[in-house]
Amino acid sequence: MNPLWRLSTYAFAVLAVIAIGAALYFRGDSAISDARADKAESERDSARAEVNALKAARDTEQRKAKEAQAIAAKYEDEKRAIETESARVVADLHAGNLRLRQLWQAQAATADLSRTVASASQPHDQATDRAESAGRIVRAAAECDAQVRGLQAVIEADRR
Repeated sequence: MNPLWRLSTYAFAVLAVIAIGAALYFRGDSAISDARADKAESERDSARAEVNALKAARDTEQRKAKEAQAIAAKYEDEKRAIETESARVVADLHAGNLRLRQLWQAQAATADLSRTVASASQPHDQATDRAESAGRIVRAAAECDAQVRGLQAVIEADRR
């Protein structure tokens, strides 16, 4: 065999080993790069899911806060209307446009009779007290109704 042929065979073998080694090295780097890319994609997807969950939670919280504000505003409006209605009841009782039930009138008349004997100057004050008491009763009942409606609205909004 020719020495040049041996040298070329030897050189070819060395080049083949180097090529195989390089291929394995770069293939290993490729596998590592693929694994890193997969991990990065997984982390990105997890981060996106977390951001979406936080956004959904924030949106829900803001929606519920707006609903609660609307309920509170409606309750405050009802309270103002109740004050107006209470004042109207008192004014109508004083003007004679509204009358108390017979039961209240009879009790008031009995109380008035015994008080009239004691003092003749106070019957008008007692009628005023009855009218104002009726106004307070109307206001208290309406405030309770408004509060119940408001609380029920809060519960319904929370369940959505």
